[in-house]
Parts: sequence; C-alpha cells; structure tokens
Amino acid sequence: MIFEKRTERIFLAVFFTVALCIPLFLEANSFFVGKVTTILILTIFVMSLDFLVGRVGLVTLGHALFYGLGGYLFAILAPEYEAVNFWVYAFYIMAINALIALVVGAVVLRTSGIYFIMITLAMSQMVYYFFFDSLEFGGDDGLFIFMKPETTIFGISFLDLDNPSHFYYLALFAVLITLLSIKIVLRSRFGRIVEASRINPQRTEALGYNIFAFRLISYVVGSMLAAYAGLLFALQYGYVNPQFMTWEMSGTALVMLILGGMGTIYGAILGTIAYESLHYLFEHMTTDWMLFMGGAIILMVLLLRKGLAGYLEKLLEK
Repeated sequence: MIFEKRTERIFLAVFFTVALCIPLFLEANSFFVGKVTTILILTIFVMSLDFLVGRVGLVTLGHALFYGLGGYLFAILAPEYEAVNFWVYAFYIMAINALIALVVGAVVLRTSGIYFIMITLAMSQMVYYFFFDSLEFGGDDGLFIFMKPETTIFGISFLDLDNPSHFYYLALFAVLITLLSIKIVLRSRFGRIVEASRINPQRTEALGYNIFAFRLISYVVGSMLAAYAGLLFALQYGYVNPQFMTWEMSGTALVMLILGGMGTIYGAILGTIAYESLHYLFEHMTTDWMLFMGGAIILMVLLLRKGLAGYLEKLLEK
C-alpha cells in the first residue's frame, strides 16, 4: 500500500473526509473557506519542503524562491485582462521552474550542510531583491492578477475559480495529488536510492549510484511543487509580491514542518494546520501575538520531539 502506517491511513481518511465537507458547512462564510484554502495551499508548499528536508536530506532556507516564482511567472506570462486556461499555464510555470531549479540545483548541490543552507538562502535573497528593485515587476508592491483562469478540459469547465468553494476544492485536489505523487516517488526505486543517499551517502555512492544526479532531480521535483503552491496562492489573492520569496517564508515553512514531524509527509498537513490555527488565534487575542506564538512553538518542540505526527503515532499505534 502507498500509505503504510496505520496512523497515517487513519489521519488521512479523517482529514480528507472533513475537508470535503468544510465548504458545505461554511458556504455562507467565504472568509473561513478562504482561510482554510490558504492552509491547503501552504500544506502543498510544506509537503514539497518535507520531501527535500525529511526524505532527501537537503535542509534549505531558499525554498520560497520557487514559491514566489510560481506566482510571478503567471503574472508575467498571462495576458492582463484575458482569461487563460489554468492547466496550460500551470504546466508552463512548473516546466519553467523545473529548468530554473535545474540550473540553481546544479550550483547549490556542489555544497552540503551549513554551506548548502547559506547558498540557498543567498540565491533566494538575490532574486528577492531583484524583484524588489524592479519597477517593471511592481517593485515592493508586486504585480496584480486581475482575471481568474478557466479550468476547461476538452471544452468542459469543471470549476469556477471566482467561486471560493470551487477554488477550495481545486486546492484540496492539489493536496491529494501532491501527497500521492510524493508517496509514489518515495516507494519507487528512485525514492529508495534517494533515501539511502540521505542515510548513508558513502555506501550508496560505493554501490555505483550518482548521488548528485538523484539529489538534483529531487531538488527539481520539490521546487516544481513549491511553484505550484505559489501559483495557487497568487491566484487566490490576486497578487504576488517579493515577500513570497523571503527567507522568512522559507523559515516559517520549516517551522511548520518541524511542528508536524519531518519525514512523514502527512506531518506537513498537521504542522501547517497547527501553525496557522495558532497564528489566527493569537493574532485575534493580542497585538503581541508573536510573543505567544514563539512560546507555543518552543513548548511544542520541547514536548513533541517527533512532532505532532510522532505524538499521533504514539496514541494510535498502541
């Protein structure tokens, strides 16, 4: 089975069952539907990071580079006031990001450890300042997206992305496809070699495998998924700006991943829900919400060494 652990199967069954019903109960409240949609989009971003950090062993602080590029590429390539096909442009954007990630990865993967973290951070900040200082790309304000794309396939339109509930289901479908894609990759021969290179790179290389090539392909895959999440976020809110690709964005995703449990994939869902729920709660309680947020994160990290996924496994695997 793709989902091997009993805890994982139970959690995902409950999660997708509840998620399918949310718009039915919150249809009159588009704000909360939009908020949960944002959580789903961030979940894709965090899952893509978990693939790199938890399974490939590439700890990066520059992952937001591709998240931001996903939104910017759509705003740049799509006609300003003309509805375009979502699936076609999603393919274009992921393909372009794959080429960019191939070039970036070929450079950054020459390093490892703390040097890899620093060079990915530097790459991300370089692109951030390029867009921040470029007036043709909106500078600090970024670019606005005035039209939602259509979702027609063979002349049949399935979703109206101007409808918050429809956009929600597009994001939920994207979470499912991302989850299944990562699981299929990890269960393949490619995935087993990648995990072996994380656990024991010397022995894996001694067996004749080119670790650099496997890590480069993994870096491209993770970057493409991050770009898709960035595209969805930009379309939901109708704009993209340089803040999408700051190191803070990468750091926040890493915190979500640690809270959920690295290397579990479904822990990315748990971590994103936990972080965004606490963020919303504290932000509406006090103006000093960051102080409470920091305290809550410290407590969770100290008490839940393997994250929320580890705690859930301890409860359900007994």
